[in-house]
Amino acid sequence: MNHLPILNFYLCIILFMANQLILFFLGLLAGLVAHPSVAFASSPELYWKTALPNTPIPSCIRDLLHPPETSPGLWTLSESEEEAVIPGITSIYYNAANVAQLRDKSSRSLFFLEKDLFPGATFDLQFKRSIPKHADLLPRRVADALPFSSNKLPDVLALLSVDPNSKEAREMSATLERCERTANARETKHCATSIESMVDFAVSALATDYVSAVSTVANATAAAVMQRYVVEGFERMGGEGLGVFCHAETYAYVVFHCHAVGKGMMREYAVSLKGSDGSRVEAIAICHLDTTSWNPQHVMLQVLQVKPGSAEPVCHFLPSDHVLWTPRQQML
Repeated sequence: MNHLPILNFYLCIILFMANQLILFFLGLLAGLVAHPSVAFASSPELYWKTALPNTPIPSCIRDLLHPPETSPGLWTLSESEEEAVIPGITSIYYNAANVAQLRDKSSRSLFFLEKDLFPGATFDLQFKRSIPKHADLLPRRVADALPFSSNKLPDVLALLSVDPNSKEAREMSATLERCERTANARETKHCATSIESMVDFAVSALATDYVSAVSTVANATAAAVMQRYVVEGFERMGGEGLGVFCHAETYAYVVFHCHAVGKGMMREYAVSLKGSDGSRVEAIAICHLDTTSWNPQHVMLQVLQVKPGSAEPVCHFLPSDHVLWTPRQQML
């Protein structure tokens, strides 16, 4: 009797189990290095609560903490779109605007000059989400086991059953290119493929785990339609101009592109808005104080008609699924 097929079967099982154990211990080691006390956190939510016990989870992150599916949920892109537009991506200072960005009204409307923020000011806004709620948020032990680099993209596409000639594949390639570019002057950046990785980067960049993590809070109507909003009030947020903000990138699963800017490079505001339909939005706004090294063709500079290095700070409201991290302080 030939026992070779049976032996091969059991050998495959043993190799698979060994591989899973290696991945588990690699994830455990990564957590142990970053936060010894949270090495055994079994989920993104538990990791957050253990690493940041004084920091409530923003609603946009909580929306993603649904039970994972059996495989990463691809973002679906409309075939009618020439290019994907992720609302409010303004932190990639070296990029020139593309046609889609300049044409997208909901994204353009988020930009304003700091002098135009005052009680009673009006803005026509739409707070679109860029992360679909069905998109998968992977735990770090899974995300870290998947290659995340341009030279490994063919392997990733094959692993996730993505057509290499599809729009999804092109957008994934563009995301990897943005993630791999060198950071701008006085900026550090990191593409976080898990919430755990985002937490670690923010804590490291801010040099404290006593942090605030906030996002714009808007209802479904604010996301669905553009309407006129009036500023009912606003407050300057503490943080000494030091902050990290993270926006979603188009990928097969949830990826946040995080940028840490140097001290004194920005001012942050919490802005209360009331829409024409009576709905209210608690918006986060960021004003950039130094645009000297920005690309002159950057979308925000073009929309606001200012040049790099302008003395007038340029600002933008954060879409409802971007996260701003700052050292935790009292409102000024």
